[in-house]
Formats: sequence, structure tokens, C-alpha cells
Amino acid sequence: MPEIVLTEEQTKQLVGAVARVEVKDTSGRVVGHLEPILSPEFIAELKRRAATPGPRYSGAHVQARLLALHAEWDRTGGFDAAYAKAFLDQLEQADPEKYGPKRSQ
Repeated sequence: MPEIVLTEEQTKQLVGAVARVEVKDTSGRVVGHLEPILSPEFIAELKRRAATPGPRYSGAHVQARLLALHAEWDRTGGFDAAYAKAFLDQLEQADPEKYGPKRSQ
């Protein structure tokens, strides 16, 4: 079977991956995919986090919030963390369906 030996940097990237890794050649052409190996410890940590209380945001909510922050950054020329938090709080109050956390069903 053919074998490829990764560099130390490539190994670090692969070991830290929690999602599928796309492998490309030097011209950028996709030559394959590598699936991560999720350790029992990592899976246990995910389950622990899922069991904790707190807001849960869907991918659509996160994307909407990031787009709104980007637009506000462009509009104002930048801001600090306190402004960002206040801005996100206002967004959530104005349109909780679009910007707020997912509600338990």
C-alpha cells in the first residue's frame, strides 16, 4: 500500500482536526479527504458541554450575527468588545428569531 509521511506541521493540523480534512496537491487540486479520529475523551467533552445550560445558537443565527457585526464594523470604522456586546443584545431584542439563541422544544 502506498504511504505518505506528513511533516510535523501537517501532523499537528491533522491531529487537531475535528472535521473532515481536504487534502490538495501543490496546484490546489483536491486529491482526497481524511476523516478525523475522535478520541473517547473528546466525545465525552462534547457530551459534557451539550449537557450544560446556556444559550444555543444555530449555524444560521451565528452567520446572521457575524454578518451584522461585519456590517456595523464597516459602518462605524470599528468598535470595542463592549460595543459589540451591546450591539448584539440590541439585534437579539429587535429580532430574536433571526439573531437569538435556539429555544428548547
